[in-house]
Amino acid sequence: MLLDVPAEELLPLMNAAGGNRLPILDQLDPWSDGALSREDLPQLDVEVDRLEAAAGNDVERGPVAATRAFLPRWRWYGD
Repeated sequence: MLLDVPAEELLPLMNAAGGNRLPILDQLDPWSDGALSREDLPQLDVEVDRLEAAAGNDVERGPVAATRAFLPRWRWYGD
């Protein structure tokens, strides 16, 4: 499964949301493929909530919405 979110849009938002308080998102390299396991999902939900709270405009809300929409599909398909 792929999540296509531009790093240029997501990285500033991650910094605004606490950067190092996002251990799952922080481990992903925006310029290469990353892999997450099913065990990462609860923490990833928390991190997406933090991104959502930090998003201050529609440009920032776009990558958050894409990430949020990806989560249920990933839960269905698994690793």
